[in-house]
Amino acid sequence: MKKLIFLFFCIVSFHCMLAQKTSLEDYPTGQEAYKGGNIQMFKDIQSFFVKNNLVGCENKKEIYWVLLRIDENSKPALIRKKADIERAEQNKCAYDLIVKALGGIKDWQPAQIEGEKMTAHFDFPFIPADFFENYKENYDTRNFITRASFPPNGIISFRQEIRKNLFAYIDHESYNPIGQFMVSFTIEKDGSTKVTDIEPKVKNSEQLMEDIKFAFKKIKQKWVPAKRNGIPVETNRRVGLNFKE
Repeated sequence: MKKLIFLFFCIVSFHCMLAQKTSLEDYPTGQEAYKGGNIQMFKDIQSFFVKNNLVGCENKKEIYWVLLRIDENSKPALIRKKADIERAEQNKCAYDLIVKALGGIKDWQPAQIEGEKMTAHFDFPFIPADFFENYKENYDTRNFITRASFPPNGIISFRQEIRKNLFAYIDHESYNPIGQFMVSFTIEKDGSTKVTDIEPKVKNSEQLMEDIKFAFKKIKQKWVPAKRNGIPVETNRRVGLNFKE
């Protein structure tokens, strides 16, 4: 007989994440990853370029979507999954510039839940053509790039759909997933999704990955993709899954 596992998803409860010291998918509403918010972050990035006499990219269409994990000690780490590495190679100038800038700006801050500092993910698009001589005061990509959405309640609704499918498709005889997992996925320009990674790795992680991919594919509703000036663009997201025995 298959071992029963209760699969519980933290839909509104950051409390279960707090208890397990796991990382958050995103910063809670109203909190910023950088002191002064996106406007100050981009201003500091532009100042770094000017101070170090750096120049922009020859290809003005380059863009690199940055994904950071900022720990409870305010230390940022650039996350590079397979899909991110491919995009970095395609947008090498943008990638090289933002890596240098990330090493030169310091005012990161952790997320907080009930007063306790937490590790959280933060992402933003870096567009070299908007900096250097083209930089404008109070620049913020949120003014012209809309994030992807999943009706009616975004990642909460998406997690509920995954939950329905995983109950049916998880192979409990091959592995026994228990604890918090973070699934990274790409939202394509047409609103479809592609799973790119799952952490942490466990015994038979490859099979767990295949089951999660299948659960994603069974979701009929598509995302409304992110848009830059009204044009759909690919973006990376994360969803936390908490398996409890």
